[in-house]
Amino acid sequence: MTIKVIVVGAGGILGPYIVSALDSDHRFTVTILTRASSKSKFPSHIAVHRVGDNYPDLEVVEAFKGQDVVISTVGAGALQRQKTLIDAAVQTGVKRFIPSEFGHDTRNSNAANLLPQMYHQKMDIVEYLRVKQNEGLEWTAFVTGPFLDLAITDFLGYNLSQQHATILNEGSDRWSATTRAIVGLGVKNSLLIPAQTSNKYLFIDTVTASQLEVLRALEKMTGTEWAIDSVDAEEQKRVAIQHLFHGRLVGLPMLYETSANELLSLPVSNVDEVLASILNG
Repeated sequence: MTIKVIVVGAGGILGPYIVSALDSDHRFTVTILTRASSKSKFPSHIAVHRVGDNYPDLEVVEAFKGQDVVISTVGAGALQRQKTLIDAAVQTGVKRFIPSEFGHDTRNSNAANLLPQMYHQKMDIVEYLRVKQNEGLEWTAFVTGPFLDLAITDFLGYNLSQQHATILNEGSDRWSATTRAIVGLGVKNSLLIPAQTSNKYLFIDTVTASQLEVLRALEKMTGTEWAIDSVDAEEQKRVAIQHLFHGRLVGLPMLYETSANELLSLPVSNVDEVLASILNG
């Protein structure tokens, strides 16, 4: 018997990787729920339910019928609409809901201060899921840190074309990040061990490293010594928050303590291997 999973927000920056991980495993049957106005393209063999942009109750309920799992990867603008998805999941007997939590631990006050409105919305959704446990709906929330394959070329302080690095303080603080492919694999594997992943946060990562360790790996890959600017971490945080308010994707990496990598059978990789796989495509 296959596990039936419907992915909401499958056309975003993370959704395709989750769909791919599930679709490549014969133990899963994947369906997609997307907004009628979405221009995203999906694999032709995967069933797609198109619903109104506000996720009308009746349309969502119809799409969720017969599903075992709902995975939400909706963007920041639709976080509160997840309550409609959760209610529909309860109504249709869905067993597991995975909210669009992917990123920093929203319970961490340092992370929450970066984007308080968004993080409070995410926390509110998890609290809503806790209430729905009494109605038979289980949940799993994933803490991944930044998506490394996006961050390394965008906002972690490395300019690949100019071979220039912006280092916070001494560059020795260690932080965690995850590639989107590993997020997809972790989500899939969590559904294969439901009793061990029910009603909890799971912390996963592809690498845990310092900025200097990443810099040395990049210098090794490029065969050159990079230019470095050292900046104050608190000043960089202030700039990052300003960019976030103006809609520019930036991030401050953070370290997570207890990893679920082993539980979820995620591969062990070093910094050199991960960067090579990202940058060499």
